Order: sequence, then C-alpha cells, then structure tokens
Amino acid sequence: MLGIGIDTGGTCTDAVIYDFDTREIIAAGKALTTKQNLETGIGNALDELPPELIRQAEMIALSTTLATNACLENKGARAKLLMIGFDEGLMDHLKDIYASYGLKDRTRFIVLDAKVERLYSHPFDPDWEDLRRRAPEYFADCDSIGIVQKHPRANGGRFELTAQKILGEELDLPITISFDISNEVDILKTCAGTMLNARLIPIITEFMTAVRNVMKQRNLNIPMSIVRSNGTMMPEETAKLFPVETILCGPAASVVGGCELAGEDDGIIVDMGGTTTDIAVVRNKIPVAAKGGIRIGQWKTMVEGLYVDTVGLGGDSAVRYRDEKLYLDKVRVIPLSVLASQYDHVVPDLERLAMERRYSACWLHEFYVLLRDISDKTGYTEYEQRICRELKEKPLITTELAERMNLYPKLMNTERLENDGVIIKSGLTPTDMMILKGDFTLYDGTAAKAGLKCLAANIREKAEDIPDLVYDMVCRRMYHSIGRVILQQQFPKEEAWKSKELLTPMLDSCYEQAKERENRSRQEESGAGNGASGNTAELFLTTAYPLIGVGAPIHVFLPRVAALLGTRAAIPEHAGVANAVGAAASRVIAHCELIVKAEYAGAEFIGFVLYEDGKEYRFAEQEEAVAFGREVIERMIRRRAKLLGIGDDPKISIAEEENRFGHIPTGILFEVKLSAQATLS
Repeated sequence: MLGIGIDTGGTCTDAVIYDFDTREIIAAGKALTTKQNLETGIGNALDELPPELIRQAEMIALSTTLATNACLENKGARAKLLMIGFDEGLMDHLKDIYASYGLKDRTRFIVLDAKVERLYSHPFDPDWEDLRRRAPEYFADCDSIGIVQKHPRANGGRFELTAQKILGEELDLPITISFDISNEVDILKTCAGTMLNARLIPIITEFMTAVRNVMKQRNLNIPMSIVRSNGTMMPEETAKLFPVETILCGPAASVVGGCELAGEDDGIIVDMGGTTTDIAVVRNKIPVAAKGGIRIGQWKTMVEGLYVDTVGLGGDSAVRYRDEKLYLDKVRVIPLSVLASQYDHVVPDLERLAMERRYSACWLHEFYVLLRDISDKTGYTEYEQRICRELKEKPLITTELAERMNLYPKLMNTERLENDGVIIKSGLTPTDMMILKGDFTLYDGTAAKAGLKCLAANIREKAEDIPDLVYDMVCRRMYHSIGRVILQQQFPKEEAWKSKELLTPMLDSCYEQAKERENRSRQEESGAGNGASGNTAELFLTTAYPLIGVGAPIHVFLPRVAALLGTRAAIPEHAGVANAVGAAASRVIAHCELIVKAEYAGAEFIGFVLYEDGKEYRFAEQEEAVAFGREVIERMIRRRAKLLGIGDDPKISIAEEENRFGHIPTGILFEVKLSAQATLS
C-alpha cells in the first residue's frame, strides 16, 4: 500500500510517497511554503512526485508547523473566550496566574455569572436571553469563539452546550466548547486549550482546504488525515473542529519520522526547521510522552502529546542587533535571499541603504511583506489599514514605508498586524548566512551581502565576520536547548534545571569549555599545544544518546553540537523530509475518559452520579454505576473512533481506576475513572 505524506513548515513544504509494506520512501519532493497562498507551495511539492505513483496512493497524511508557530509567536485568529461561572473580581486578583497559562489579554474574555447545581446552595443559570441579545456586540470583532464553564463535571457541561446552541443560532462563527476536548481538572489549562483551539480553527482549516483543493485540481479523491500532538492521526473534518490537538503536529511527525528513518533504539531527535527547533527523546524505540499537558510558548494547555521541547531557533530566525551587538532573535522573518528571488526591487533597495551606511536603533534593512488582505475586516485602526494598503503592491523596505507613513521608523507600530499574521518582516537569517558560506545553494547571495553591509554599519563586528558569528550563535542555542532537555530528563524532579536564571550561566560555561577542549585537542594533534587547560574547574556535559537530526538545515549545525556534547550525530538520508515521512507512518488511536463520581452529604455517602450528553444518571451501588458507565464510555469511544476515521468496528479496551483520598486502598472513594482506547481492529 502506498501513501502520500505532506508536511507544510514555515519555510518549506515537503511531500513523499511512502510504501507501508516495505517501510520505504519511494519518492520525495520539496518546495517553498507560500504563506500568501498555501496551495502553490503544496502543489509545487506534490508535482515533484511521479504522477503514476500519486494515482496509486490510498491515503494522504499531513503534518504542519503552522499551529506550532502560531502558538510560539502568539499569532492566530481573533478569538474570544466565553467564561461561564467565573468570578471577575477573583480574575482581577489572579491576573498573573491567568497570564502564566497564556491568558494575558482580558479584553478577549466575556464573563457570564452562574452557579452550577449541587455545588452551591443557590444555583442559577446564566442570563441566556441577555447572551442572545448581546451576542452580536460581544463577538463583533471575532473570527471564532471558545466556551468554558466552571465545574463542568457537576452538570455534564450543560451551560456550555446551551451557550453553544444560542451562539450558533445567532452568529455564523466557529464555536469550540471545552467539554468536547478536555477532561482536565485544572480549569485554567482548559481555558488556555479552548482559547487556542478557537484561535487555530481558521489556520488549520485554511491548510486542509488548500491540500484538498490541490488534490481536486489533480482529479484525486483520497482520504486525508493529519498528525495529532501525540503522534497519532485524525481525519480532516475532526481536525477542523479540534485543531488544538495539532499544536505539536509538525514536531510529533518529526519524532515519528526520525524514529522511522534513523533505526536507532535510543536517541535525541533534533528537528530544525525554518522557525523552530524541536527536541524529543526516544527510549527503546518509544517516544517519551509529555506529563501534565503540553506547554508551548506562553500557553499551558491540557493537550496530551509527545514530549517535545520547542525553541525559537530556525533557518529563518532573525539576525538583529541591539546596543551595537549582534543577536539571534526568536522571531521568524523571510530570508532576504528568498524575498529577493521573488521581487526585483529588493537588491537595489538594500544596496542604496548600504551605500548610505546609516546608523539607526531599528533595523532599517528589513522589509515589510503583506500576507493577507484586511480591507473587509473590522477591529483594525485606520493606521493599520493604511499600512496594509501601502504594502498591497509590493513589500517595502523600512525606510520607504516610514516615509510613506510620514513617521520616524522607530515609531512605526506593526505588532498587532504581525501577531495576527497579516504582515511579516523579511531580514537577515541563518539561511542567508548558509547561502553566503556555500552550505545552501538554492538562492543567490547578493541580497544577503547587501544586508550584511547595512547591518555592519550598526555593530562592532566586521561584515565578513558575521556569518561565522551567526553560526556560533545557532550552535550555542542548540547546545543550550539539548543540554536543558538532557538534564531535565535525567533529573525530572530537580527544580534548578527548570530555572533559566540558574541553567543559562552553567550551560554557557559548559559550551565555552567544550569549545576550548576542542581547540586544545586540535592544537595537540598539530603539535602546537600541551593539552593544559588553565581552568580551575572543568565542566562536562555529555550524553550517550546519539543526536538524530531531521530538517533541511540540520546537517550544517548538528554534527558540531554533537561533538561538543561528546556524542555522534545520526542524520538519515531523507532527514530533510522526515516530517512528511512521520505523517505517513503515524497511526490512528482514539482515547476518552468518563468519571463516575461518588457523592456525599457531609460524611454520609448518598450514591454515584455520571453524565452522558449533559443528562444526569444516579445509582446507589458502585457496581451498577460502573457497569452503566462502561456502556456510556463504549458509546463515547465508538463516536470518537468514527470521528477519527477508525471506522464502525474498532478494537476497544476499557480501563477502570478507583481514586481514593490519600491514594491508599482504605481511603474514602471519591471517583471511579473509566478510560477507553480504540484502534483499528
């Protein structure tokens, strides 16, 4: 059986033909990701594959870093969160705690007063008529809505279901309810995950629609699935409803693909793309899972997934300066060499600026690029609309856009447009440095050379030294990130390794001493040194695990980092398309949980309660309650399996766990948790 794997990253889109019987890549293709029109990049990658093999394929599997990058860069659709039963006064008091989960912008919350039954002596519903009446006002500037109620288990999520029905009748917007995606006890994790889901719906929908359109243009009608954050698959329509489950879709695919390609039992997967570097750990051929839900960027969520440490480091990370010092930003920009290949005016504009040798506190050499039209969108200021109008014809260098806006460059504020994915900047990147050093030959380096001259006018270093300095900064950040993962995996309970303030100085010392040892070794081999270090203390950080590299630029940096960590780099033949391989090689598994709750009136036991579709069921005996609960969860897992494309006759397993106070066999029972799993039979 043949399958097609497609991965759309921040820079490149990859496609492979994968043979499931022989577990081999039959063909592979690569093209630039075209953010303005995803179909172009996807189509170009697909057209690199033999048409006769594409026609034989029986399924398409997708992965993408679009959701991952949106989380890291805090971008996405404009969404609001309807919060039912929350205390606004308490929210003000706990604003720093809310912010630690990613819930920083209070203007995106709508709070309805309510109290669920059985938990309060005077329960009451939200004012549903007021919600219906004010819905157009509340959500006027929204692309999507998330709904979360406090204590959903107490009434089976009835408040959320009612609010969803009302808003669905009044508004034509995608709506996410937390009851569909979470059994998480931590309500703030649920809020963060639900808000993210609402923000990501348009992003993933656009991606999957683009793939479907590309297939239609080629008269192909093949079932389509996408990788979830836990490395399993879900079908097209489910992904459009629950895109939060894809937030580590690309990284999860790289872990699966890296394992598939490398043939190593143990290893540290290092996937370097255009925007991020994702690090995962494999033990005995099994990827390590995340504990307590995924944390990515500013967001702390309830989403289950593989352990993936994602850092802002990629081929497209911005090379910038501050106080006359060079640094590597975590923000993704379009490499100048790539932009110059698309627009003829880029090189002349840069060369003019380089001739002026202008000193400035802001990055005058960077261009502003329009990604999508917002002329029909409400909620943007006239200033923001005007910037987009100026960029409609072509990207503009900072000096020209500032002149057209009649503003000093430093005073131009485009943060919200960048966060919303409306515009993106183009500037110098590690990709440009790789082009100048001859490690990447797809583009001409003229724009990068001119950009270096502009940069050199504002820093202490010479232009010709910048590429090597950038290489060192990339290796340093990669070393830091892998080192942190090694320490946290080896000592999971040690809080010191979670502290950036404590860890950074130590890893810096390890990195510098590793470079010193490498230099001493070279000198000793050439007879120019005696091997003495002169250091009072020697710090070593090593690992026996090989570093398994995937991603297009990984071959440039990983061997150096592996040597500094005293290990080897294992870079498979098809490392550049590992995500697409991982998409094709992933399998489908469905999970769900159901709680059978024991209820007490003071110290007196009064029975068991559980919910199905918001309806309450009560039982006097545990055996009877659990037996009915098993019937309910089987119905739930069958529905979930169908949603995930497993089919009408899955293989189902149900596990039962009693939870007691004190977690001891004699403790008071407070719930029985039923967990179900479904796979292809």
